[in-house]
Amino acid sequence: DLFVVLAVSLLLSWVLALVHVPIHANSYLKLDSQDSSEEVFNSPLYRKFRGMLMVFLRHRFITLLCVVGVLLVSMACFRFLPQTFFPDLTYNQIYMEYKLPEGSRIEKVEKDLREIADYLGSKQEVTHVTISLGGTPARYNLVRSIADPSLRYGELIIDFRDNKAIDTCMKEWQAYLNSRYPDAFIRLKKYNIMYMEFPVELLISGPDPQVLKNLRDSIQEIMRDEPSAALVTDNWDDPVLDMNINYDQRLGRRSGLTRSDVGMSLLSVTGGIPVGRYYDGNISQDILLKTSGYERLDDAQLWNAVPNLNALADESGMKGLLMGNGDKKDLITGITYAKPLNSVTDSLRYVWKDPVVYRYNAQRSIIVQCNNASGFTAENTRQALEKKIQEQVHFPKGYTMKWLGEYKASADSNKYLFMNFPIAIIMMFGILVYLFRDFKKPIIIFLCLPLAYIGIVFGILVSGKPFSFVAIVGALGLIGMMIKNGVVLIDEITAQMNAGVKPVEALLAASSSRLRPVMMASGTTILGMIPLASDAMFGPMAVAIMGGLLVGTIITLMIIPVFYALFFKIKCD
Repeated sequence: DLFVVLAVSLLLSWVLALVHVPIHANSYLKLDSQDSSEEVFNSPLYRKFRGMLMVFLRHRFITLLCVVGVLLVSMACFRFLPQTFFPDLTYNQIYMEYKLPEGSRIEKVEKDLREIADYLGSKQEVTHVTISLGGTPARYNLVRSIADPSLRYGELIIDFRDNKAIDTCMKEWQAYLNSRYPDAFIRLKKYNIMYMEFPVELLISGPDPQVLKNLRDSIQEIMRDEPSAALVTDNWDDPVLDMNINYDQRLGRRSGLTRSDVGMSLLSVTGGIPVGRYYDGNISQDILLKTSGYERLDDAQLWNAVPNLNALADESGMKGLLMGNGDKKDLITGITYAKPLNSVTDSLRYVWKDPVVYRYNAQRSIIVQCNNASGFTAENTRQALEKKIQEQVHFPKGYTMKWLGEYKASADSNKYLFMNFPIAIIMMFGILVYLFRDFKKPIIIFLCLPLAYIGIVFGILVSGKPFSFVAIVGALGLIGMMIKNGVVLIDEITAQMNAGVKPVEALLAASSSRLRPVMMASGTTILGMIPLASDAMFGPMAVAIMGGLLVGTIITLMIIPVFYALFFKIKCD
């Protein structure tokens, strides 16, 4: 949508320039006879400009070597740029993810979250704390990842008076909550467009779960020892104790109990069977059918506790009970008629089992995750971890690793961003060839485009902004601005030569006459980017455009004439 808006806006501005400007110029602008163009171009500024340009034209090869050298230096400096996909947004709000081990009850989650909400609400920096149980609140914010619904999960949405104290508070509160609730996974997080769950994620895949766990443990140990990594975790939970009952079909047929009867019976003495929902205004609660007397189960009790739930198969009886028309005693009598569990099973044992097994491309996979520590970007952390993992972790045959997180999100976005880039370049080059009826002039313009990279790199280095996705968008936008300035200058050079002016004089006169228009166009664009420069999201784009356009303007006015003289073999005697 961003690029569609830009395309439509530029198209309308072109129409406006062709219609609106000539009409109003004819009405309001009057020719001043006292200030001729010759007097303007003889001012000290223009004389110095022409003198400098003449030096560049006479020493064209040295000039181009110096420009290429500066370009190489800027390319070498690129590795010093802090790189990120999208920066955190500057909201006066953060959120906290809270997750207990598998099998935990929602009541425990609610109790802990209320304690934490009271603790955070007492801070003077906080204005309001909202609790959400079981998942992410719907439709309150689109700029964040959505958690999987779970009874062991909850969130806090924390509002601040302003965003100045957020970083300090997050660091302090994270340490306190980790020590206060050691069994829970707690993460305080800012809003970010990046759709991955963690900024640094490593996917390991293979056939054997135990080998995957060993690899995970080795990688997590490296992450915990890495200063640039924080909050190490993974997407597999700890194993849970699972009750394994071996149903005997022969004994079941003899007793008249099916496998589903046994399962429903066990559910009635453990979690309860959902039979309906109770609504009180906006609050709803599950209605559970549970067998009394088994609040604290042990193996011996469970071994003999199989209520006969065949009565639940009678839908009319259940509907009548819920509507108040049925006989409760008859239903209770039917349900409480019990047979021993050992009459339909031959064993009962407990086993440790993974509650959730994730797969990627049909292979068992674990995603090892962590945050980048304060003062480090996700890419800094990933590069440091990648080197150590390659040196210290051996992957058996059939086991692979793949970086996800911000690294994959950035790679995917850049892939789609540059997917049609070659087509756009070919179309722009074709338009320039059609415009000039020449191949040399479009080549001159395109040779100057990479030189804007100099201004982008040094602009971001000076500002301290990260080189993010929006900075790449800004760099692509510079292509059109550079081409526009180049077309204006080369068209003027061609017009001067067609008027019979000597080639060298045509280069000097054209550059002088285009100095003010090109500088004004670039200057107004740079000034228009200043309000965005301090923004966390669009600041890198603004700095990239400002720096690239500043250098690009100098390139247009100084280097294009040098390339022109070189390509068309113009001598400067």
